[in-house]
Amino acid sequence: MAAQTFYYEYPDGSIAERITTAAEPVHPEGATLLTAADYATKKAAIEAAQEQQQADIRAAETAQREAAYEALRGVGIAEAPARQISGYWPAA
Repeated sequence: MAAQTFYYEYPDGSIAERITTAAEPVHPEGATLLTAADYATKKAAIEAAQEQQQADIRAAETAQREAAYEALRGVGIAEAPARQISGYWPAA
């Protein structure tokens, strides 16, 4: 039997792709069958959300390092040691 591809969405919002050669495939309980186009759309949305989350985390980490740098500078620590301690190295 030729391989068949099925796309699923689970109640928690996760998605999955399953390739099978079974003559009568058994679909996961509670999963909703998706078309290939719907699966691609949902996958792209999930990936975009993950990329945005990572960008938000990086921005928060940079802001935290900058705040630490500014605090160190505020108590009189020289620029080079303040950068080394805080890990804040702004783009030139």
